[in-house]
Amino acid sequence: MKKIKMKYKKIFLILLGIIIVFLDQITKYILIGKNLTIIPNILNFTYTKNTGVAFGIGANNIFLIIVVNIIILGVIIDCIRKKQTNFKILIPLILIFSGGVSNLIDRIFRGYVIDFIDINLFNFPNFNIADICITIGIIFLIIIIVKSTKSDTEK
Repeated sequence: MKKIKMKYKKIFLILLGIIIVFLDQITKYILIGKNLTIIPNILNFTYTKNTGVAFGIGANNIFLIIVVNIIILGVIIDCIRKKQTNFKILIPLILIFSGGVSNLIDRIFRGYVIDFIDINLFNFPNFNIADICITIGIIFLIIIIVKSTKSDTEK
């Protein structure tokens, strides 16, 4: 029975990853070259070419960014493949991995990442669905690690 449950969990994780990459890539494709007002003075979709990583760091150094991206994805694959990895850790890893894969696709085939979500409430760089998944995955992973470390020290 446990093997059947794990089989469905693996299928869920694979589907989640595919859906994230597909959703990110299709939204980027639809919004190429477009600027749309979604909620006036709050939310726009503003097409932006990002040649760097978060906040434009490393702009125009595409080769180094691709290499680092591939290394990070390799480390995540290694973590996912380890049999002792807990399922609750696999979900944030899949979020990070899928977002990383989708942005890597942009970097390899376009030479930049398409960012389009533009929140006017504060001065924040544009971002995309992959960035959201990466950020949520990192936050959940940190929470899981902190909780696990806290419970270990309380023993």
